[in-house]
Amino acid sequence: MKLKDNKYFELLITALLIFLIINAVLLLRMLGFIYLPGEISQLDKAKEGARAVVRYSSELAESYGIGDRKNIVNLLAEFEYEIEKAKSDDIVASIMMDYGRQIQDEIFREVQQMRINEVLNIINSQKLPQTGVISITHVDGKTKIIDPDVVLEEKTREKLKNIDLFQTLELKIENQKAEITAGDIFNLVEYLKTENVSLKRQYSILSSQAGYSSISGQGIVIYINDDDSSADQNSLIHDSDIRNIINELWIAGARGIEVGGQRINVKSSVRCVGPTILVNSKPVAVKPVTVKAVGNPDVLRSSLEIIKKNLNAFGIEILINEEENITLNSSQR
Repeated sequence: MKLKDNKYFELLITALLIFLIINAVLLLRMLGFIYLPGEISQLDKAKEGARAVVRYSSELAESYGIGDRKNIVNLLAEFEYEIEKAKSDDIVASIMMDYGRQIQDEIFREVQQMRINEVLNIINSQKLPQTGVISITHVDGKTKIIDPDVVLEEKTREKLKNIDLFQTLELKIENQKAEITAGDIFNLVEYLKTENVSLKRQYSILSSQAGYSSISGQGIVIYINDDDSSADQNSLIHDSDIRNIINELWIAGARGIEVGGQRINVKSSVRCVGPTILVNSKPVAVKPVTVKAVGNPDVLRSSLEIIKKNLNAFGIEILINEEENITLNSSQR
């Protein structure tokens, strides 16, 4: 009888452990910490989309015969590295737009340079005069050649008409050799435009991460209230409580945090002066203290559970609301 009881007890313990494990897995899934087999997270979906752009860009470069060019290879490698390093789908989207445009423009410049070289080879393969000027452009799907000095032979003209140009080329002939006079300038302008857009986007990302520009997205709003019924100092909100909350939110992946309307950045301070809480040396409302954070709402909320329980024990009330769209102000420089 005792043997049967022991077996029954072992089965009960095993069933209980399985039940606890299943519930733990389901809880972690609900909080977004894990994904079940066959599922894919939003971040993974975004990364897969970005990888598709990498593959397309690589195939496009290969189709033009420039897939092995060092600048193209390096740019694609940087693109892939930034994708793997990204911590949120918003960052992946920004990387995809930035590098997608850079690679497209780089391929455009390489292809255009190939065609410029082809134009020069065709023209320089015939006998040329000492001096002269030629203009070649592409209008309405047709190549238009302006040759006021009648420099080009008919067969040269026919060959040039088979080349698709994305820009107007101005050529000069000196000492029986044709050279580009304006084409490289156009390429340089396009290159600088792309670099300008890329730098602006990178500045915007760094500025928002540092707290110097506004940021919007999903997140949570936290309301913290003192226990007015108690005279115990531990029932009051202290600067250390606010700092602990801020630190936990950063660890949980918050993209931006605001306390009492003051954006938190690397130089921010949170301290008490008597009953007043100062954030960035400015007083903030304490009935309640309001903290906003942009990031994954489930993860941010769960990161505060221990702090919430500890403060609740002293009568301090913490209310956490999840929001679909929160906008954080930019901090003053």
